[in-house]
Amino acid sequence: MSSDILQMCEMLEVQTKNYIFKSFADCRGCVERALKDGAVFSVGGAWTDPWAKRLGLPHVIVENSVETILNALESATQLRRVQVEEAEKQCLFKTQSEMYQAVLDFTHDAILAIDENGRIQVLNPPAERIMGCRAADSVGQPVEAVLPNTLLPDVLESGEKQLDQIMQIHQTLCNTNRIPILVDGQRRGVVATFQDVKQLQNSEQKIRLKLHEKGLVAKYAFNDILGDSPAIRSTIQIARSYAASRASVLILGETGTGKELFAQSIHNASDRRDGPFVAINCAAVSNSLLESELFGYEAGSFTGASRGGREGVFELAHGGTLFLDEIGEIPRETQVELLRVLQEKEIRRVGGSRVIPVDVRIIAATNKDLLQETVEGRFREDLYYRLDVLDLKLPPLRERGDDVKILGLHLFRQLPGGKDPIMQSQFLYLLEQVGPYQWYGNIRELQNFVERANILMRNAGASSVTVSDILRRRAEPAPEPCQETESRDRRAIEAALHNHPGSMADAARSLGCSRQTLWRKMKKYGIQR
Repeated sequence: MSSDILQMCEMLEVQTKNYIFKSFADCRGCVERALKDGAVFSVGGAWTDPWAKRLGLPHVIVENSVETILNALESATQLRRVQVEEAEKQCLFKTQSEMYQAVLDFTHDAILAIDENGRIQVLNPPAERIMGCRAADSVGQPVEAVLPNTLLPDVLESGEKQLDQIMQIHQTLCNTNRIPILVDGQRRGVVATFQDVKQLQNSEQKIRLKLHEKGLVAKYAFNDILGDSPAIRSTIQIARSYAASRASVLILGETGTGKELFAQSIHNASDRRDGPFVAINCAAVSNSLLESELFGYEAGSFTGASRGGREGVFELAHGGTLFLDEIGEIPRETQVELLRVLQEKEIRRVGGSRVIPVDVRIIAATNKDLLQETVEGRFREDLYYRLDVLDLKLPPLRERGDDVKILGLHLFRQLPGGKDPIMQSQFLYLLEQVGPYQWYGNIRELQNFVERANILMRNAGASSVTVSDILRRRAEPAPEPCQETESRDRRAIEAALHNHPGSMADAARSLGCSRQTLWRKMKKYGIQR
């Protein structure tokens, strides 16, 4: 019934009652109820009129005006709009609710939440497993009744969060965080997360295995460094003290003295032991590729660059240690970029504009006298002092006395037949026959010596005298290359580069060597491409 008619009746103090029907059949019932209720006059539409006349109730038909119809349509439109908005809100609320529930159910962390009265409101499946209870039985209960040794009421009272706390829940040792819920500055509850310490350790182990698969793990520690001479024991002691620092380390030593072994040991004894250990030999990478190996590159930055770009060793070593072997071989132009990275602790990939922060500890190694290299202008002085914060001088094998026997016997035992006591005795005898040899190749040369001795000793036709003679000749130091030989090599390399200006591969092929060997000799003689 029109609201205008109802308001008019109210103003005229006419008692009215509204009857609503949805079909023509229902209309008769409404008229009958009106008569039963004492109605003496009726106002309605076309459906009401025939029934009112048939049942003896005076009736007048009220026709809807255009304005009334428009008002009704507008009201219906507004009502529908409200219904749609409410449905959208309900859908959004349901989506968010399902999303939060999925996070609670499938996260690895156990989650427990209480309200301002200390009663449990949320308990996800991981929390059920750790606490040994069901959410259906626990929600609404006081938290102390479910978790007797909890500190959640203390956090609710103080409003201070508690992070990385260790607590025992039944048979599970957990790492827990307790965070108060604040609404307009008022404490409305507390959320606690629990992590099983054993699961954390297993996850850490899996991560380390993944790093190991990528070759980004240091395999050796100080216990793996063999020797009992005062020289090596003093060096190990100094290196252990360096491990407690985060400063850069410069390892100095002849070739084959174990520079990477010490670098890995320092890493494994430091607080970065759980991070990656990345090593790069600067002498084994051509000058044109060294910068992209160090800092990475973006897609299309040069011919042959992969479509998605690639990380450099600085990014790979983020959070860990970067070992730069043969640091003295880095060209001057790359030294400038390296210095900037060490100072700013951020890198920019080749061909890229994005600055990437890196947290890396640098351990560098060289068999050159870098200070002399700076005097002669081949190495930047500012970079040298940036790298040489802590220096570690490794003793050559000739200064380590009986360590030659200890190392030789250890290497011999790793080879076929090396665990035979008789063969070990024969090997030690042969090693003593070598005499006061200088071991210019240090441990690497000793390893070659041991392998050759093992092969000859297992040869049934070789007598001990013959083997001793062969090993003695092997042990004689190789003559130093004379200046005439170096000059001849230099001229040959320069001629090959002149004849093949567009291809390093062709130049190397004409010299009968690999590109890597050609690069190494060019660096040795200071020849520019």
